[in-house]
Amino acid sequence: MILIRKYLIIFFGVLLIFIWLSHRSKKDDLENSFEYFPPVSKETTLGWVKADFIAREKQLRELVQRGRIAARITADQQETKTESPDDNVADDVIDNFKFENNPSQETKPSRYFVNSTKCKIPYADPFSREAMAVYNPTKLKVCTNTSDLFSVNYDRNTDQFNLHVNREVLRKLNLRVASYKCNYREVTRSVKENPERNSQVHRPVYFDQQCTLPQHVRGIIAECHDANNASRILQRDAFALVHANKKSARIESHPLERQPSVIILGLDSMSRMNFQRIMPETAKFVRQEGWFEMEGYNKMEDSTLLNLMPVLMGQKWKQFYNCDIQSEGCFDQLPFIWKDYKSAGYATALGEDTIDEGLFVAGFPGFAQEPVDYYLRPFLIGISRSMNIYQRFGYQYCIGRRLSISYVNDFCLQFTSRFAKEVDQPMFGFFWSCTFTHDFHFAASSLDAKFVDYLYQLRHHELFDKSIVILMSDHGAQFGELLELPDNFLEERLPMLHIYLPPWFRNTYPNYAEALHKNRNRLSSNFDLHNTLKHILRLNATTQADLPPLASCPTSQSLLHPLPEERSCQDACIGEHWCTCNEFVRQPLTGDIYLLGKLIVYHINRWMLVHQYNHFCQRILLQDMEYAQRKVLYEENGKETMYGSIVTYRLRFRTYPESAKFQTTVRYHRELKTIEGFNVPDISRVNYNRKQAECIDDKIAKKFCFCYPKTKLNGFMDNWKNTKLTTLAT
Repeated sequence: MILIRKYLIIFFGVLLIFIWLSHRSKKDDLENSFEYFPPVSKETTLGWVKADFIAREKQLRELVQRGRIAARITADQQETKTESPDDNVADDVIDNFKFENNPSQETKPSRYFVNSTKCKIPYADPFSREAMAVYNPTKLKVCTNTSDLFSVNYDRNTDQFNLHVNREVLRKLNLRVASYKCNYREVTRSVKENPERNSQVHRPVYFDQQCTLPQHVRGIIAECHDANNASRILQRDAFALVHANKKSARIESHPLERQPSVIILGLDSMSRMNFQRIMPETAKFVRQEGWFEMEGYNKMEDSTLLNLMPVLMGQKWKQFYNCDIQSEGCFDQLPFIWKDYKSAGYATALGEDTIDEGLFVAGFPGFAQEPVDYYLRPFLIGISRSMNIYQRFGYQYCIGRRLSISYVNDFCLQFTSRFAKEVDQPMFGFFWSCTFTHDFHFAASSLDAKFVDYLYQLRHHELFDKSIVILMSDHGAQFGELLELPDNFLEERLPMLHIYLPPWFRNTYPNYAEALHKNRNRLSSNFDLHNTLKHILRLNATTQADLPPLASCPTSQSLLHPLPEERSCQDACIGEHWCTCNEFVRQPLTGDIYLLGKLIVYHINRWMLVHQYNHFCQRILLQDMEYAQRKVLYEENGKETMYGSIVTYRLRFRTYPESAKFQTTVRYHRELKTIEGFNVPDISRVNYNRKQAECIDDKIAKKFCFCYPKTKLNGFMDNWKNTKLTTLAT
C-alpha cells in the first residue's frame, strides 16, 4: 500500500510539472504575439503619431483581452470533463486567438458561393460574431406626426386625378384660423438653361374642397393657408402623378406574343451579406417561389455609375467616349437599355431619391432631354426647392412631409398600377435609392418593414403576375466598420442580385427558369445582367448563339442561358482588383512590401499631378502598411505551384494626411521592382469622408484628395501646389 501511494505521489507530481510548463509556454506565446504589429513608418509628423499610437494601443489591449478569455476557457476545460453546448463557442474563441498569434496561418473555407477550378468565392456568413459585434440597427423616423390634409385619387375612366381637402383634418390643424384658401402649383421641368438642376413651379391655382387636375399635370405642390395671411401655411404636401394614355397601349397596336414587363429596384451600396443581416423581412420575401439569388454576382468597378453603366449600356466607362461626357447632350446619345425597350413598345420610367448626387448628374450635366416617358427628377427638384428638408444618414431624408424614398416608391407604384393593372401595356422601370443605404450601412434596418410593405403593395397591383422584377445593388460597403471585418473583400465586391420570374413565364419558358436556377452559384457579372435585359426582348433566342455577342465583353452571356461552370473572372470581364475568385495568402510586411506601398503612393500622386488636382489637393505620403496578401496562382494535388517574377499582391495601407485607408491589387515584378499594368482609378478608398474633398467634383480624384487648409500653406504644401509636369506620360 505504501509503495502504491509513493508511485501516485510521483505520478501527480510529474503531472503538475507538465501542466505548469504547458501554462508557461502559452503565456510566452501571448507575450510574443505582440511582435506581429508592423512598425510605424518614419515619415511621420507630430499631428498623427499620437493618433496612430492610440490606435495601436487599442489593438494591443484587445489582443490581451482575447488572450485572457482564451486562457480562462482553457482552464475551465481542464477543470471539467463534461461537455456543454458552449464547448464549440469556446473552441472557436481559442482558434481565433491562435490565428491572431500567427497571421500567416491560413485556413481553407469549408463552404463557397462559387466552387470550381477557375473560381472559388468563399462563403461569407452575414451573422458572424465579428459582423454582429459592429451591427448597430437604427429606428425609422417619420417626417411628420400630423394627419394628411390632402389626398389624390385616380379616375380610370377619365385618366385624371382628383385632389381632395379633408375638412376634419383642416379644423384640427389650427382652430384660430377663421377662413382659409387652398391651391396647387404644377411642377414641370425647366425650359431654361440646365434643366437637370432646375424645375419650374408654376403660379398657384385656387380651388375649394375638391378639384380635377388636368391630364398634362405630372406633379403638384398643394397647400392651404390663412385667407388673411398667405404666409401662414396650415399644411403643404406634394404628389407625383402618373397618367396612362390608353391609345398608346401596345397590346392594341402590336398584337404580338406576350412580353414580360421589367422592373428594376435598386438599393445602393448593399452587399448580399449586409442585405441578409439588416433587412431580414425583405430577404425573406425574396426567398419565395419564383425568386433566384445570384450568389456569384461580382461587381466590375468602384463607384455606382461605373457599375451601372455595364448593366444599363453594356459598356464600361472607358468604352463609351463617342462624345464628351462632360458636354451637355452626351448622355442623350448613349445606348441606354430603356431606349431598346421604348422601341419595342414599352412604357419607360426612371426615378431616384437623390437630387444633388443623382446617378447621372453628380459631376456630369445629365440629360438634355427627358430620357424616358416618366421621369421623376424634375418633380423632386421642384419640391426640394419649395419644402422643408431634413437631413439624416448624409442625405435628404425628408422632403416636406414624406421620406425621400417614399416619393420613388409611390412613383413606382403608380407606374406599375397604370400599366400592369389598368392598361396592360408592357413597361420598363428603373428605380434607385441610396438615402438609407449609401453612407450608413446599418440604416436600412429601419427601412426593412417599410420596404417589404412596399413589395406587398406591388404584389397587390399585380406586378408579380406579369413582370420580371430585379432587386439589385451596385456594390457593397466601401468604407466603415464592415470593411474592418475578415470578409471585407467580399463585403465590398458582392452586391445583392435577386431576379423574379412570374408564374406564366416559368411555365412558358421552363428552360430559362432552369438556367437561372443553375446560374445561382456560378460566377456572373454586370455584363451578364445586361445581356439578360437584351434577351428578354428576344425570347425566341433559345441558345446563346442566337444572341449577338456583346462587343465590350464577347464572352458574357444572358443569365437565362446556362453559364459555364468553369468560368474565370477574365471570362466574365472582371478586373483583377475586383475579382473574388482568387485565393490569397497572408504575407509578412517585409521591406519589399513597404517599397511596393511607396510605389503605389507615387503613382497616386503622379496621377493627381497629371490631372492637375495638385492645385486643390495635398500630396499624400505613406504612413503604414496594414496587411499584404499574395495571390495563389493555382493548385495541383492540393499544393501551390511555383510562381515566377511577377507576383499579384492585395494590399491595404494608410497615408498621411488624415490616415486615409486604401486597398488595391497590383502585379509586382520582384526583380525589376516595378508595378505592371497599374490603373490608379481602380484603387479602393475604404474610409472615405466626403468633407475632405469638397474642393473638387471628380469622383475618382475625390478618393485621393485632401483639400488644402484655409490657413496659410506651409512650404511643403506650397511647393506641391505649384508643381508642374514636364511630360504628360502617366
